[in-house]
Amino acid sequence: MARWTSVGLALVPVIVCVGVAHAQAPGETEDSGYAQPPPVQPSYQPYQPPVVATDPCGGSCIDPMRSRFSIGVNVGGMGVTVDDDETGTETQFRTAEFTLAYRLGRRVDLQLLLSGGRQELEDGEDGDLAMGGGTLAVRYHFRPERKLNWYLMFGLGTTVIERADSTKEQRDAAYRPHAAFGVGLEYRFNHFALNAEIRGVGMGEREDAMDVPTTTPVPEPGGRNPLPPDTTSDPRFGQSLSGGQFTLGASFYF
Repeated sequence: MARWTSVGLALVPVIVCVGVAHAQAPGETEDSGYAQPPPVQPSYQPYQPPVVATDPCGGSCIDPMRSRFSIGVNVGGMGVTVDDDETGTETQFRTAEFTLAYRLGRRVDLQLLLSGGRQELEDGEDGDLAMGGGTLAVRYHFRPERKLNWYLMFGLGTTVIERADSTKEQRDAAYRPHAAFGVGLEYRFNHFALNAEIRGVGMGEREDAMDVPTTTPVPEPGGRNPLPPDTTSDPRFGQSLSGGQFTLGASFYF
């Protein structure tokens, strides 16, 4: 009996250890009693500076829709030839224009041009003829946000070429329809701008085309003949006219 008692006492520690091991699952701790996930090591991410939008204009962009109206003045010269004149004689005019424009969109504006000029002779003196007219034009700007941009223009209007001392009735009868196409370059300082433009102009018949004389009138004795001996090159009497014009100008946007 004492022998089996000694054996039982010797097996007690073994049984206790086996019971404790069975009660605590692998991965469990004595504090929580639950399995803890392994610690996560934070991944290293290099510093990335904030993305800043680049300015394609280098800090000098212009909002074309902020100031949509503009007024301006252009000065320049215009040469007119009669299409039927085989000699190609050109009549030169000094011109000045008043302009008013309204921006319809970023790239498109509508422009009104009121022009006038005086014939310029080869010696620089004023001739007998004067011209005037108006044009309603559309301009397409290719770089509207840039200070330096270029554009195309197309316009329709009327032109009158008559003697400088003609009456209102004579000028009204001398109006011709015209179409103009041109290309221009503009440099803008926010509200102020400078521009250069070259145009081609085609003019139709006068309103009184059926009444225009085809021969030179004979002057009265002691009077001055208002026409050259050959009227084929006189822009007043040509059936249709062609012209080229170059202008320099300044505008103010508001």
